Amino acid sequence: MLPKIITMWFLFIFIVLIPITYRALMALNFSNIFNRSSTWQIRFLMMLISIILAFLASFAFISIIERIVSVI
Repeated sequence: MLPKIITMWFLFIFIVLIPITYRALMALNFSNIFNRSSTWQIRFLMMLISIILAFLASFAFISIIERIVSVI
């Protein structure tokens, strides 16, 4: 039962963090790296980075919770 709950929380945190990290990445200026007419490439890069960051943050949170539960 506990692994299913942990997996459910992982997916919930992951899905919630994707738009939050995307909004945070919008503050960065990627136009210096790409040409002016490559907006889809900048959006793709931002989405990819936001998915990676959301996965890492949710994985870190869940691994901390698993360690706390294993101690108890």
